[in-house]
Amino acid sequence: MGDQRFCRERAGQEVRLRGVRGMTLMEILVAVAVSAIVLGAAWPWLWAAGSAARRVDGRAQAATAAAFAARSLATDVELSVALLRPPAGRTPADCVCLLHCHPGAAPETVLVVWEPVRRVLWRKTSGTYLADHVESFSLEYFGADGRILGQADFDDPEWPDLVARLRISIGVHSSAGTQTAVRDVALRR
Repeated sequence: MGDQRFCRERAGQEVRLRGVRGMTLMEILVAVAVSAIVLGAAWPWLWAAGSAARRVDGRAQAATAAAFAARSLATDVELSVALLRPPAGRTPADCVCLLHCHPGAAPETVLVVWEPVRRVLWRKTSGTYLADHVESFSLEYFGADGRILGQADFDDPEWPDLVARLRISIGVHSSAGTQTAVRDVALRR
């Protein structure tokens, strides 16, 4: 009789202790399997969300770079006192040459050039970038009558004096495509 009572007490202790000991190996395996299934199902969504965030970030950076370069060039045009002929080897299509006059300082020539091979837009000297990853750069020159000046006008030695307005278009590439900024700016006379 004492042995039966001991066995019943021992069995009760085991039942009580099982709850205190923690989870069994089988319970852990089931929890891991369920977690793996849930994470496996969520992985494509998480991957797509991360890719979308990278695309939006790249597009925003490209748009910011294009807008900054266009705004900087527009500011240079607004501060200029004259539009100059491009230096030898350059054309009005790939660069703009401006004259700045600051009070108490010598006149300064500001040259902004697009190099399509290197895909950079630089100001004054090579290496001083306004933007990199520049896919497109265009300058449209407008006369006082509103017409776009063309190659025949550029052949005229006095063509810089014909320009009343300049349209600047800069396209910067990112993994999400090319973002373009356009600015119209009038030249001071």
